[in-house]
Amino acid sequence: MFTRLVLIVLCISLLITCNRTTGEKEGDACEQNELSFQQHLIADSVEFLWAHYPADITGDKLADLVFISNNAHGGYLGYFEGSRDNTLWERHIIAETSPNGGTFASGDLECADADFDGDVDLFAVEHTGEWEAASEKSGLYWYENPGWEAHFIGISPNFVKDLSLADFNGDHKMDVAVLTYENSSLSVFQQVGKDDWEKVLYLENYKNVHEGMGVGDVNGDGFWDIVANAHVFYNPRGDLKAVWNTENIDKKWNTQEGDWSRNATKIFLRDINKDGKAEVFISHSERSGYPLSLYMQNQHGEWEENRITDSIPACHTLQVYDFDLDGDFDVLAGINRSRALNIGITSFEVTIFLSDSNYQKWTPFIIQENGIYNGQVADFEQDGDWDIFRYPSHDSVNVYLLKNQVIE
Repeated sequence: MFTRLVLIVLCISLLITCNRTTGEKEGDACEQNELSFQQHLIADSVEFLWAHYPADITGDKLADLVFISNNAHGGYLGYFEGSRDNTLWERHIIAETSPNGGTFASGDLECADADFDGDVDLFAVEHTGEWEAASEKSGLYWYENPGWEAHFIGISPNFVKDLSLADFNGDHKMDVAVLTYENSSLSVFQQVGKDDWEKVLYLENYKNVHEGMGVGDVNGDGFWDIVANAHVFYNPRGDLKAVWNTENIDKKWNTQEGDWSRNATKIFLRDINKDGKAEVFISHSERSGYPLSLYMQNQHGEWEENRITDSIPACHTLQVYDFDLDGDFDVLAGINRSRALNIGITSFEVTIFLSDSNYQKWTPFIIQENGIYNGQVADFEQDGDWDIFRYPSHDSVNVYLLKNQVIE
């Protein structure tokens, strides 16, 4: 009987251990699991890599990692070229300086096919750096692939916290939404031509808008809407100069008081019910004591909160993908290690919350215990499963790729 008990305990221990990819070792993985990840170091000696985004910009069927270096003090625009080898990825510089001779810096960077010509372009921001002069104006550019010709979009009033790309008016040209913190502003720039962009929406001092923006069709009318700090900005059906009606999903995300960390969120929109209407996921990126929540509209159009977990501090990563390929969307969320330490938190889990089919029950699956900042998800090698780009904290010098092992 005692022997059987020992064997049961050992088996349980093995299962628990294999639910995690811990430490910073190369090739960490638990092959016994249906869902597991192998971690590989892809870049070192980086500086404040806050703005980074995975995309296959080289066209070789592997995701590269586009980035702005040194977003705290201003840096260059570049990318790490994806590789199947478990070695450091080659670093390439796209632009040392902007067309005006300035540095690049922002809290976000996005890639998309701006001109719908079949390749991936990138959107970047000229600024002196958030820790240098956050109140200074930002220059918005998109860089055309191939060749990386710079095209000017417009000016944002200060340091850019978030960029979101969408064809907001349905004319088959990519438009861009921009969120800033210093004056709580939201802007939308509509693309008329490659070098012809018009600011069609500008709101400032808007009810504590700070950080956290996502785009999607919230009301199912066929046009993409904007969600920022739990405020929904409804697209006026493509006439972008018309009034964008607004709705506040939950005031706890945009009525906070105190220092710079107030009203800082991460937002992700996903049509999880596949009914043409996007649901809204929200976390607090800087403070503790706030939940990780999913907001869904009921049959009366009222927003209802489903708490995925009651509290997750400094949750600066929020991504929604079907990681275990069971047909339901799961949530990747994680703690910014350095910010957590600043507010007295000493654990830094990176967790995938696995959903049930009704999105009412969430099972935490810890994949890392050393933090993640602005984590990004992509199918790195186009093998059908979702991989994770992990930057442990806002001041880390290393970047890792966590390869999903669901598909061998």
